[in-house]
Amino acid sequence: MRADADGTPPVAEGGDGSRSQGLGHRLLRGLWIGATGGFGGGLASLGGGTLLIPLLTEVAGLSALRARGTALAVALASAASAAFAYAHGGRVAWLPVVWTGVPALVVAPLAARWSRGLKEAALRRAFGGVVILGGAALLLVGHGFAAGFAVAWRDGYLVLVGVVAGAVAGVVGISGGPVLAPMFVLGLGMSQALAQGTSLVTRLPATVSGLWENAREGHVDWPLVPALALGAVGGALGGARLALWLPDATLRTVFAVLLMLLGIYEIAGRPRHRVRMRHHDPYP
Repeated sequence: MRADADGTPPVAEGGDGSRSQGLGHRLLRGLWIGATGGFGGGLASLGGGTLLIPLLTEVAGLSALRARGTALAVALASAASAAFAYAHGGRVAWLPVVWTGVPALVVAPLAARWSRGLKEAALRRAFGGVVILGGAALLLVGHGFAAGFAVAWRDGYLVLVGVVAGAVAGVVGISGGPVLAPMFVLGLGMSQALAQGTSLVTRLPATVSGLWENAREGHVDWPLVPALALGAVGGALGGARLALWLPDATLRTVFAVLLMLLGIYEIAGRPRHRVRMRHHDPYP
């Protein structure tokens, strides 16, 4: 028991009831954070770093590194669940998975090492600009802009897509979803649902390797993962079912708008330093 300085009655601390309430609050918070990120990943193939990292830094108060590693652990569960739903619905093109996934897996760690000395803010602004342009181009599909310009040189284009996606993942720290799906639609003329399902499967190997590296460095908050993953799996399945039900033009518009909002968010910058100072996170 303690008396507050302003004379208010003393408050009991540390009892089993308050501990249970704290655990329950953290569980519910983890479930809704995971469900939100998973739903976005299932609906628009934007999960992992794209949605979960901002939620984990701003709501859960994790540092950037801890949020990145934890998001990868959760994204593995949500992306696999959503990918299963898309595959079950016949919305995965398996050949692009190989041609794109292998280059992305090779390039991502190389790009991460190369970019260590670069300014993160400048990289994120450049990425935000590219993402906004991609979203705008998707909005023009069917309105005077014909997709499928790279069908004649499909295999070479897929390798190029993998290199770009790997570079984005390594340099910016965001999964290839914001890059893969638009390039599948614009270059190969895929439907939006097929592009999103293929993107989800393509990113799984890089997610596993990224999680392994972050776990080795101690950047995964494992106590948070079960609740986050449980919410993410449910959200991902729900989002994927909605994506498969929506008309292609509607789904493409939703995806494009989310891309543009993501680009604006990246250009505006993430207030990470404020979060780390408030919580005194030992992982800078």
